[in-house]
Amino acid sequence: MSFSNLRKVAIHYDEAVVQNMLTMLKSAPFPSQALLDPKSPWSLGIDYDYLSSLKKQFETEWRWDRLENAINKSDNFLVDYADGEDRLQLHFLHKKSERADAIPLIMLHGWPGTFFDFHKVIEPLVNPPSPDLPAFHVVAPSLPGYFQSSLPRRDGWNLLDTAKLFNKLMTDFLGYNKYVGQGGDWGGMIIRFMTSLYPDSLVSAHFNMFPAPITDDIDRSKFTPQERRIVARWDEFQSTGAGYFLLQATKPFTIGIAVGSSPLALLAYIGEKMYLWSDPEYLDPVDVLDTVALYFLSSSFPTSVIVYNQSSKERTETRVPPPDCKWVVKSKSFGFSYFPYEVGALPKVSLEKYGNLTFYKEHTHGGHFPALDSSTELIEDLREFFGANYQVV
Repeated sequence: MSFSNLRKVAIHYDEAVVQNMLTMLKSAPFPSQALLDPKSPWSLGIDYDYLSSLKKQFETEWRWDRLENAINKSDNFLVDYADGEDRLQLHFLHKKSERADAIPLIMLHGWPGTFFDFHKVIEPLVNPPSPDLPAFHVVAPSLPGYFQSSLPRRDGWNLLDTAKLFNKLMTDFLGYNKYVGQGGDWGGMIIRFMTSLYPDSLVSAHFNMFPAPITDDIDRSKFTPQERRIVARWDEFQSTGAGYFLLQATKPFTIGIAVGSSPLALLAYIGEKMYLWSDPEYLDPVDVLDTVALYFLSSSFPTSVIVYNQSSKERTETRVPPPDCKWVVKSKSFGFSYFPYEVGALPKVSLEKYGNLTFYKEHTHGGHFPALDSSTELIEDLREFFGANYQVV
């Protein structure tokens, strides 16, 4: 396994490419009204008025130069990676603190997120307002198949391969022999694998999503109102919102190429997920538009959904309860932040079975993308948790 040809890059797409995206959006057929009047908003998919508002804002207000400048405030890199027949180009953002005691932190996004999910938290983590607060060197890669990170052409590249890749990136390539990690969704699952495979390197981990069952030995009658809401949210998601998962896990080429071919299709598909998985009072529509633009301009949506098919075995393995589960957290400690609109949260009593849980905090707002809709709370949690646990090595 080796990295080569590291180059610092400025993320840029030509104006003609950006205008083509907006022209396609404007010219795409769009119904003049909702297809029918649903009994409740969002019950049949994305709300017509919300999508119409997003489309208008995308066409008339959104600007690529603003997004480009925001991305390039941090150093972006491309590096080539080879392992046997596997070849890929890896994109990652790397922002270092000037503090000598800064903690190396890898932050991993999921789907339908991007590395830019973390743009609101990176600067405060790297340069905290007080010397009493911990500082971080932040590494935020694009997962293979996402944005400008390519996906190996081998049928079978899965999350374990990505976990090995990212640990090698942090240790062998960037020189962080010990580091911490944060993630949710696929990013959280990759972090979980890394804690199990490399506990001496990834010494502490924080999650905002952690797939695992609520086992039969747990007395649900003793759940707090908050814990009952966690279970209800999961049950609701399974019955009304999980259809995309089966489609992407079984026929990723079909849905990937179809949706990825149109900015309007991406806006409807990703916009629905981001709204329903986020706190609607705190989700900024600009974050939705930026996410859609990054997927379309990089032509990465078709490859982004392949992970659902390639990693189905590993996902199933994470849902095996201890002591039989081989993907427990072996790092010295781990933490979890609960945001009420998260669809994959767990009660504390369930998480404690998977490792040394030393931090569990419940929040009153936020969701699946806390770095976007609850950035202040996430920053505070990471400072508190890693500040107390990084030295537990």
